[in-house]
Amino acid sequence: MNLSNRSSGSEKRTQVRIPVDDEICVRDTVSGLELGTLANVHAAGFMVISDGGLKEDNLYQVAFEINSEHTAITLGAECLWISETGTGDQVWAGFQIMDMSDDARQRIEKLMTQYQD
Repeated sequence: MNLSNRSSGSEKRTQVRIPVDDEICVRDTVSGLELGTLANVHAAGFMVISDGGLKEDNLYQVAFEINSEHTAITLGAECLWISETGTGDQVWAGFQIMDMSDDARQRIEKLMTQYQD
């Protein structure tokens, strides 16, 4: 399903998405499985490119594993939508952040600043 169908042809995004140029692993902390790679992030959510296995309307406890940092950024998020990529072997998945600590919020803000021009 493509995003334009989900929004009836109108753009409903209100947050500025910050593209992430590095490979930051997004891991399910409950199962230990890698969910995918962080594609972009904003204050209320993020997008992942994944090999699959994600489910819409599911809650996930995730960790952003940033190579330059000693500890991952952990937070709770809901997968709102999944859309196939043009190649069909991966998917895009959009998440809304549901729960995070003040420390995680500060670290996400720092991450966003790092990738802004």
